[in-house]
Amino acid sequence: MRSRKIRRSVLSAVTAAAMTVALAPAEMRSAPVNAADDYIFHDTFETGEGDWAGRGSAKVVSSSAAAYSGNSSLLCSGRAASWNGASKALDTSVFVPGNEYSFSVNVMYSSGSAEDSFKLTLQYNDADGKAIYSNIAKATVSKGDWVQLSNTNYQIPDGATDLVFYVETEDSEISFYIDEAIGAEAGTEIKGAGGPKKVILGDVDFDGKIDGFDTCLLREALIDGSITGGSDLKAADVNSDKKLDTADLVLHQQYIIGDIAEWPVPPKPDNKWDDYQETDSADWINFYKSSIKSMGNTHRLTSKLEAAENGESLTVAYLGGSITEGKNYSSPFSNYVQETFAKGSFKEVNAGLSGTSSVVGLVRCEAEVIQNKPDIVFLEFSVNDHEDIMYKKCFESLIKKCLSQPNEPAVIVLINRSKGGFSSQDQMVAAGKNFDVPIISMDDALTKAFNSGFLKTGDYFTDEYHPHAAGGKLVANCLAYFFRQAMKTENRSDSYEIPNTKAYGSEYADCVNIDPKNCTGFSAGSFKSGNGYGKLPYSYNFQKGSSNTPLKFKTEGKGIIIVFKANSSGMGAVNVTVNGKTTKVNGNKQYTWGGPDAELGYYQDVSGELDVSISMDNPGSDFTIWGIGLIK
Repeated sequence: MRSRKIRRSVLSAVTAAAMTVALAPAEMRSAPVNAADDYIFHDTFETGEGDWAGRGSAKVVSSSAAAYSGNSSLLCSGRAASWNGASKALDTSVFVPGNEYSFSVNVMYSSGSAEDSFKLTLQYNDADGKAIYSNIAKATVSKGDWVQLSNTNYQIPDGATDLVFYVETEDSEISFYIDEAIGAEAGTEIKGAGGPKKVILGDVDFDGKIDGFDTCLLREALIDGSITGGSDLKAADVNSDKKLDTADLVLHQQYIIGDIAEWPVPPKPDNKWDDYQETDSADWINFYKSSIKSMGNTHRLTSKLEAAENGESLTVAYLGGSITEGKNYSSPFSNYVQETFAKGSFKEVNAGLSGTSSVVGLVRCEAEVIQNKPDIVFLEFSVNDHEDIMYKKCFESLIKKCLSQPNEPAVIVLINRSKGGFSSQDQMVAAGKNFDVPIISMDDALTKAFNSGFLKTGDYFTDEYHPHAAGGKLVANCLAYFFRQAMKTENRSDSYEIPNTKAYGSEYADCVNIDPKNCTGFSAGSFKSGNGYGKLPYSYNFQKGSSNTPLKFKTEGKGIIIVFKANSSGMGAVNVTVNGKTTKVNGNKQYTWGGPDAELGYYQDVSGELDVSISMDNPGSDFTIWGIGLIK
């Protein structure tokens, strides 16, 4: 979304009342900052991120998807907490403690609640080395609007060291853009987007009155497409149909010449969910609310549920570990969805598999989930994954794989926790927010409930990791509450496009499980074929003491992922050689207990022939292959 830069030429004859009126002052429009300036720093992000970095789990990247001025801005995404943001270190030899300076940055966000609170903050260490967080500026921002955070006379505290200048939010974890970040001498008035706009219907130039200037600007916006959202659209959309078209221009002309004295009252949306009254107690409703980590973009979800209400078929898939396989949450929630939304046929696909990570899930996804053409997909691996980059990339690749299907399914991230508090929430939130999908966190809801005494661990857990039937019902209730909230008009998104950004990487998304015996040049060597594990259909087993003849095959793709039997000790290792490059894959992995895990055996950026040979690192050990994931 671009900031609106509407030409201030002589007014064309739009109405009799507006024919000869001069243009409003240029300063009423957003204007780019002059690049030839005397600012201490002036970051435009036109050629990259410069010396800006992500704070906490946040990632920053120069993006052409939005700009206040020029063609690019800095996108900050992957935020797992409100203090995660976009940061820049300041040199105390330039920004001298005790002196005053002028700071400015323009901020905008495009997905989330209608309004959000942003802060420009200075972090520094005081004389005792304690980290202090000082507010430079703050503002309430409407979704889709560029708003300026600025302070012309901010004093850096005496004795401050390790200065970090950053943008954050008050409470939320939304992605956002910043542009035209400037530091200057004290008292410098820095032009920018200005403060939050006060929307008056029909007041297109935000000068507090409705006149011919607004009619002209509305007409020009229709021609050049400069009004696309935010407060600009709210002000110009005088018939309140959430779009700008000639009907708005005609109404505006009629208002100016006095043919109408009021704007038409928009009809109330015909949405039964807007009037839905929750029946649980306030404490339980607060529990459900606290599970919504991110509402995300709801367009795909609401479209699928509305289609189901109109009689179309609905398929809901669950991909995860043993918590999903146990069906204690999936079965009651599927019953709720079927009874509440599915007026046509309904199908549940439970692709849970005990002890498996998102790496294994990615290999399994094509055959067990995608081929069923699900409309809604839940991903649940939060107590099975760990911090290794492979888990992070494979979970992110799972999200992208599901989102990229032709039937445009909705994807929802479901996060759980162990009794002791373990969860891979931070990395999964970063991946989920990168794609702006809904995120439901039982981790958040349960932790809050346990800490407050509202629930005890026995009210949910049957052991260290798994919910009992009543615990699973709590998950189902949280998901049901989220669906009801998503269906409300205020939470609906108008459209969805898959972002081209990343938190960690999704280059493994085109992964499918192949049986090497169906590939060119297959030879099992010393590996014996056998039955698979659970829903994994085959195995190739090496028994210690066998001759070390490699398993071989050829295929086309970018790389392979090896799924294998893993345990914390006592397991063998294989050498995976592809196109002459060897990677050692060890069956000894921390936190595993004899079930499947997976590792990347080989990867190249461009698809081509893969000549694969798998042999034992030490033939004195056993090794079991339960899958070969081909990254196409």
